[in-house]
Amino acid sequence: DAELVVYRVAQEALTNVRRHADCGEARLELRRVEGAIQLAVPDRGRGFDPGQVPESAGIRGMRERALLVGAALEIMSSPGVGTTVRLRIPV
Repeated sequence: DAELVVYRVAQEALTNVRRHADCGEARLELRRVEGAIQLAVPDRGRGFDPGQVPESAGIRGMRERALLVGAALEIMSSPGVGTTVRLRIPV
């Protein structure tokens, strides 16, 4: 189940980069950290103010998937700086 969540969150995060970030590249980082597996998808795109943009179905889906496996999902973004999606799954 955790593997599928990592895959689907990575897929949605990269899809969002392509649709919204207006940047030429993004990274996908997967590593083991402090008793967890961490996926991070940072970009240097246009970013957004999370307090001003309603949560999309894609972001809601990522959050729901994370909850299914007891994971934490963070979405950090700032206009003009970019966005990072971070998923942390305890192991």
